[in-house]
Amino acid sequence: MSPTPNSNLIEKFQQEELLAVMVEIGREINAILSLDELLERIAQLTKQFIDYQIFAILLVDDQDQDLFFRFMIGYPDSIRGKRVKFGEGLVGAAAERRESVLVADVSKDPRYINVVDEVRSELAIPLISRNRVVGVLDIESPQPDYFQPRHQKVLSLLASQLAVAIDNANLYENLVAKSEMLETLHDIGKELSSILDLEQLLKKVAELLRRVFHYHIFSIMLVDEEDQTLKARMSVKYNRDAIDRAKIPLGKGLVGNAVTKKRPLRINDVSKDPRYINLIPETKSEMVVPLIYKDKAIGVFDLQSPFLNYFTLFHEQALMTLASHVAVAIENARLYERVAAAEARLDQELKFAREIQYSLMTDKFPEIPGIALWAEFRPARILGGDLYDFYKYENDQVAIAVGDVSGKGAPAALYAALASGILRTRATRKYPPAEMLRLVNFSLRQRTIEGRFMTLCYATYDAKTRILKFSNSGAPPPILCKHGKAQLLSVEGFPLGMFDAAEYQEREIVIEPGDCLIFYTDGLVEARDMRGEEFGLERLKDVLEKNSQLEAKKLIESVFAQIEKFSLDTRKFDDQTIVALRAIDIEPSC
Repeated sequence: MSPTPNSNLIEKFQQEELLAVMVEIGREINAILSLDELLERIAQLTKQFIDYQIFAILLVDDQDQDLFFRFMIGYPDSIRGKRVKFGEGLVGAAAERRESVLVADVSKDPRYINVVDEVRSELAIPLISRNRVVGVLDIESPQPDYFQPRHQKVLSLLASQLAVAIDNANLYENLVAKSEMLETLHDIGKELSSILDLEQLLKKVAELLRRVFHYHIFSIMLVDEEDQTLKARMSVKYNRDAIDRAKIPLGKGLVGNAVTKKRPLRINDVSKDPRYINLIPETKSEMVVPLIYKDKAIGVFDLQSPFLNYFTLFHEQALMTLASHVAVAIENARLYERVAAAEARLDQELKFAREIQYSLMTDKFPEIPGIALWAEFRPARILGGDLYDFYKYENDQVAIAVGDVSGKGAPAALYAALASGILRTRATRKYPPAEMLRLVNFSLRQRTIEGRFMTLCYATYDAKTRILKFSNSGAPPPILCKHGKAQLLSVEGFPLGMFDAAEYQEREIVIEPGDCLIFYTDGLVEARDMRGEEFGLERLKDVLEKNSQLEAKKLIESVFAQIEKFSLDTRKFDDQTIVALRAIDIEPSC
């Protein structure tokens, strides 16, 4: 019997009303971007069409290609986290077949998976958006034959609207998640830039990467320029030994290929890629991201998974963002390693050079009748440009040299060593002070070094006559302490190594018992305090006058003690050297 015209009009009116409702629902749910809020609203809307008791929305996990419970009503808490494979149960069948499944009595359907004991009927509707299954809407009832074809038809019409809304909300949440992940990666990059120890850096990379990736196997391999291979510098997860032993030639395997081509590789099934080198049998998929620094690949991130199709485009893009930060951090750490190694080597060499320098300035002073000698040298750095020396002759004679090379550190120390060698060579001929300075100047001019010269005070003393003769080439004038008063002994002269035809004056004095003669470099008077004020010549004279009766060693200690008290923790800017000669009474022989 065919339907009457009146019944057709009624059915048409109901369809138009249903379509209008669907359009209104579509407008409402498409405006909701929060997935949790959307799923709750879908549950409410479904309730308007069908008075269900048990309700669930399962969403597709694109990575694992299965369904997981995302929203539930009427299910036990134990169902949370449960996964359903495509084709498994009535829900999996609806997803796999991409069509709704209506079962009047689940006890008679072998596909049914019993989760809630009282369930008797079930209706599962696939949610399809852009020709892709995004989930399944599933409702169940304790009554058999509860769901009718009209319910199935209405929910199928509604499902297309729901699927689009869910897909949009998923996309929005993914964008938010990606934005947060990129922000996290940026923060990680900044954190890594402060780590300068390479091993510590690589361990930190693996640790921080867990914030954004759930990896199974992860390693960082760096290029060894010497043998043109990639070597694992850090690896985590199982089969670590296999990775640690790996030594892949550049251009070979996935990692070597990523380095030579300087682009990432994302392999869904390694068994189908002829470049793959099977080091770990469990590996099914792999992603390799090169570490690029100044357009040069210095290594790779290598992630492997025991699952097919594990890595996504987003994984690749996110890891590339992190890789750019890590490459810079690795190069900074490598540079720091090289600098630290060079500094350690230089420090060792400087210490050795200092030992040599100190060996040139003896701490065993000549024993000459009628005088006591003492000297001390304190460099501003490990090496210094000051020098002092003694040359003992027969007949109780001695020569004294106190010098200061322009500049500081190793260059000044080398120049001082050159001058010291010249002095020792010349000293054997017992030249008088003025002639000695002229000859040393001549030798230094033959070995001219740009910007280098030295000041030198040179003296000879004869114990039999107590006569001290000295000449000066620009060094601070010696100070004679006599009867508790300090006086300068000035003699003019150009610094050594500056002019070819320099001539030098000579002066002589008699050293009487109780007298003390001080030779020194300008580092003493130029010592500064926290305000920048110099210690100065007057303070030095004052210290000498107050301590003029002390033996030579104690006198020098007093001078340095006062300078240290004056300058406190201020950095020493120049080398400091003092030589003290104290005249003493000669005990009569028996």
